[in-house]
Amino acid sequence: MVKKTMTSTKVVCAKCGKEHYVSFVADGHRKYYCDDCLKVMHLNRKKGTVKKVFNAKLDKEVYEFVCDICENFRRASYMPAQVKGLIWCRECESKKKAEDLKKRRKKIIIASKTEGSEK
Repeated sequence: MVKKTMTSTKVVCAKCGKEHYVSFVADGHRKYYCDDCLKVMHLNRKKGTVKKVFNAKLDKEVYEFVCDICENFRRASYMPAQVKGLIWCRECESKKKAEDLKKRRKKIIIASKTEGSEK
């Protein structure tokens, strides 16, 4: 019977300086990043691009992108809106349109004319 042991090495994140553990033996010649910094770096790399990929489950092509407003990674069957170089998901686009419509509406003032009695 072979006994398997789990190896973990303590490393320091090259971006934020936080100490964390990795599940492999670190050689010390490379930069290591914590999970939070890796997530931010991957989102920043994907930001501003729309990638068309084939989804085998749905048997159709979908679009992968990062919304510039909510900064969430999205996978959608529709082409996202691109306004002034920014990519918006459908939810943020509808919120933005509702806000713009609300701003464009002018305040309606109803004034009633009071008639004074003439004597």
